[in-house]
Amino acid sequence: MTGFLSLALYDRKGEEVFDLIQKAQQSVSKAVEMSQLMLTYLGQKISNRKPLDLSETCGCCLPAIKQSMMKNISVESYFYPTGPIVNADEKQIKQLLINLVTNAKESIGTDGGSIKLNIKEVSVSEIPTEHRYPIDEQLQDQMYSSLEVIDSGHGISDNDIEKLFDPFFSTKFPGRGLGLPVVLGIVKAHQGVITVESNLMKGSAFRVFIPLFSNP
Repeated sequence: MTGFLSLALYDRKGEEVFDLIQKAQQSVSKAVEMSQLMLTYLGQKISNRKPLDLSETCGCCLPAIKQSMMKNISVESYFYPTGPIVNADEKQIKQLLINLVTNAKESIGTDGGSIKLNIKEVSVSEIPTEHRYPIDEQLQDQMYSSLEVIDSGHGISDNDIEKLFDPFFSTKFPGRGLGLPVVLGIVKAHQGVITVESNLMKGSAFRVFIPLFSNP
């Protein structure tokens, strides 16, 4: 489809036709992007996994994250100097972090507040069972990395927590769309889980758990 539209640009007659073709190209691009997001949500997008330093990877995102914040939102990070090491797709891990931080920023809104980012290692017994997704993921008896995104925003009701990862679900905060469902898809693809803890008007904590890398 994109190829045919590109060819049509060369044969256009008049600016009106040119504008119509450009709009069609934009619609096709959005459709392709939406398809890619849905594949990620389903955990079916092809990934390029390799041993990855989680603190280093997330640390690379910090300058852009802080630059995107309003002045009344502070960002604090507590990462290991090195590690933990996970078998992961670098682009997807960065996308996961950006989506979670964007969600936290939207929850805080214009009121101002704080976002805390923490990375650590935990045992499987330390991973909460309440509000854990996907609910059918069978965790292995091993160590996991934990990436926490904690905000001081408006919080989420228990009823809404159950729907957070449904495609296109949104609360009164704009822009969620596929952000959190994509996060869940990335977590699924890495044999991990995500937990949600929230208190209305006090804030929320999203925690992503991914198995530590181990040589076979």
